Amino acid sequence: MALDEPVVEKPPSGSADVAREEHIPTVSFPASGRSVALSVLAVIAATWGLYAAQSLFVPLLVGVVISLVLSPLVEALRRARLPRALGATIVLGLLLATIGGIGYQLSAPAADLANELPQVARRVRQAMVRSAVDRDSAVANIQEAAQELTTAATATPRDRSGAQPVRVVEPPARVQDYVFTGTALAAQVLLVLFLVFFLLSAGDLYKRKFVKLTGPSLTRKKITVQILDEIKDQIGVYLRTLVFVSVIVGTATWLAYLAVGMPNAAVWGLLAGVANVVPYVGPTLVAGGASAMAFAHFGNVGSALLVGGIQLVITSLEGFLLTPMLMSRSARMNPVAMFVGLLFWGWLWGTMGVVLGVPLLMAMKVIADRVEDLHGLGELLGD
Repeated sequence: MALDEPVVEKPPSGSADVAREEHIPTVSFPASGRSVALSVLAVIAATWGLYAAQSLFVPLLVGVVISLVLSPLVEALRRARLPRALGATIVLGLLLATIGGIGYQLSAPAADLANELPQVARRVRQAMVRSAVDRDSAVANIQEAAQELTTAATATPRDRSGAQPVRVVEPPARVQDYVFTGTALAAQVLLVLFLVFFLLSAGDLYKRKFVKLTGPSLTRKKITVQILDEIKDQIGVYLRTLVFVSVIVGTATWLAYLAVGMPNAAVWGLLAGVANVVPYVGPTLVAGGASAMAFAHFGNVGSALLVGGIQLVITSLEGFLLTPMLMSRSARMNPVAMFVGLLFWGWLWGTMGVVLGVPLLMAMKVIADRVEDLHGLGELLGD
């Protein structure tokens, strides 16, 4: 009998229990405890390695993702007889100029929005306090009494022993800390830009190297080419669709907020478009922030609900209608598995893990569909 062949357990002949009731045969699949333990240890080791080396993997994956978005433009310039390196330089220059132009145009509204944030927070806090007082005056009275006691204790310069009370003063933020953080961020951005440039200039160089590393087997070479092409096509389609859809979401949010008289509508449109890159979390945060701003500006709950509802409607239409229409069926994934996967990558790498989670899950699905031992994972991720 083969080792992997399921064993059907039959009841012993002449058993009294079997004579009284029908027996349902059970199937047991032999499993190697050693192989399961090794697989678990391998997963734990890989997870720890990804977490420990996130400062290496995150910029690398960001550069790969950006290069997949920009590669069609470089290919178009190459077909126009331009060298690949020159095309990569032109495309990156246009990208940086576009980002800089948008940032310059929105700098003034963004500054106005930043100046309004303390006032908005104060109004929201006052509204919450008034709501708490109206709902439960007893709790409000207790809170007021506690605040009075705290004020009195703070105002007393000395206690009965005559000792001066100790006040804990937070040390002021040092300029060196901000300079160090800004320098580290600028260095990472610069490294990502160089990586994108080199990837765009290299073309399919690394694809040929991966195929060569698979060995002399023609079957393995063919499967490797299919995996690499499918990963590139599906992730490229997803990223270009995401950029296109984010532009539509930002524009629709801007126009809708202009229609209802929302201040700084252009800034909220930009925030909605950028936040659409982060699944689930980004649109929710934008809707909550816009609702709080609308409540502080208009002074009523109805306007806040209207503004937040507009954002949720736009995001829902994008998620349930527009994106499925633009995405190929082979690139779609099970929403539950994708949500769990985003939780994992977010836990592992934070916000960047959520941003990179969908491309990583798509690559995993493509590999699982092509490798026989991983078909179960592909089935779990598939739509």
